[in-house]
Amino acid sequence: MFEKTFHFCAVGLAHVGLDGRFIRVNKKLCEFLGYPRNELTQLNFQQLTAPDHLHADLAHLERLLKGEVDNYALEKQYVRSDGQLIWGKLTVSLVRDGRGNPEYFISVVEDIDEKKRIETELFKVDALFSKIVSAFSERTFIWVATPDLSKLHYVNDGYNNIYGRNEYELFCKPTAFINHIHDDDRSRVAKIFNQRPLQNWDIQYRIFDSSGQVKHLHDRGSLIYDASEKQSLILGTADDITKEKAQQQALMSAVAKLERLSKTDSLTGLANRREIFNQLNSEIRRMQRGQKKSTLVYVDLDNFKGINDEFGHTVGDKALIHFTSTMGKLLRESDRFGRIGGDEFVILLYGTEDKEAEAFFERVLCNPFGLTLDNGHSLPIAFSLGWIEWNSGIGSVQAWLDMADEAMYQKKRRHGIETDDAKESELPTSTAPDVGDNIEDAV
Repeated sequence: MFEKTFHFCAVGLAHVGLDGRFIRVNKKLCEFLGYPRNELTQLNFQQLTAPDHLHADLAHLERLLKGEVDNYALEKQYVRSDGQLIWGKLTVSLVRDGRGNPEYFISVVEDIDEKKRIETELFKVDALFSKIVSAFSERTFIWVATPDLSKLHYVNDGYNNIYGRNEYELFCKPTAFINHIHDDDRSRVAKIFNQRPLQNWDIQYRIFDSSGQVKHLHDRGSLIYDASEKQSLILGTADDITKEKAQQQALMSAVAKLERLSKTDSLTGLANRREIFNQLNSEIRRMQRGQKKSTLVYVDLDNFKGINDEFGHTVGDKALIHFTSTMGKLLRESDRFGRIGGDEFVILLYGTEDKEAEAFFERVLCNPFGLTLDNGHSLPIAFSLGWIEWNSGIGSVQAWLDMADEAMYQKKRRHGIETDDAKESELPTSTAPDVGDNIEDAV
């Protein structure tokens, strides 16, 4: 029975002499080393051990002979008959005679070559994974923990790079990073990580790094399950998106600026023709719903071409800006003020009917519109006004503007003020609007 057990054992077995020669070998060992039994018994283990592993094997053997250990085991490489290196797990014990003297060794050799090759591949994969994770460490914080967040298994350098803090605090308490989250975001994040069982998450929040700088993170987490569908690990990744957030804010600011520019007259800062049309269109729709009427005022600077011709366009631009600023201070917050083009402006007196508009015109009459030049002289800015209270017969913005414009030109002609067609008119001599004896005669 013992003979059969030796020869048909599922692992390699051998009796080895004190000089290392194989005395007796079984079938499995012959197959593992690639030698027939009669050839293998002519060899010793020193010849079949890979040079890099022989020293360790002999050191263990010496301790065994000295009685320091009863047996030893190690993983080592053997040289097969075809020259190929293969891995085996060797376990050796010593048989002594009746007087306690060493007689021979019993060697058990287990074929672990496939296992070692898999381990080598896994090591390569692990090394590759480590390189990949390290490559993301500049902007990504990666960690692995138990499902209940009681123990941290792994954290990359991203925590140190992003938070500027030692990862040791996470090994002490995996949720310690929550302490560094912005006050306005902390409770929201803590609620997610305090729930049990923990669920997958995808959130954004702000943190303070060790220098006090605010950073934006995009944090995502996934649950990892084992073969029995039981939660085994939790994987978290937090990307530093501070630069992206800054770029997004810059883009939004640029879009807002472009939108503002598309609605604004670049010289005066008033609503431009396109924007004032939109505002008036909205106003007409409001009044068509039966709400209180508004009055539209058309304004034209008198002999503005003469200012440009005599003083230059720079002074002309200053005159437009000064007029805009002075008139703007006389308006209410609810009113609308826009530049149609050149020296023409429109004012919407919101919710103000014809008679109520008198208060506005009184304010206009009481305020000077004179620009002080660099030489100290005052340049009067005269203008004409025409206004129309909205009624249901006015169906479009253009029609309303045309009626206010015509009212303004009628008053100009009534008082002998030359229009844009008169190229040689003299400069105005008054800093206030040209008016008659009452408000209705103001031009």
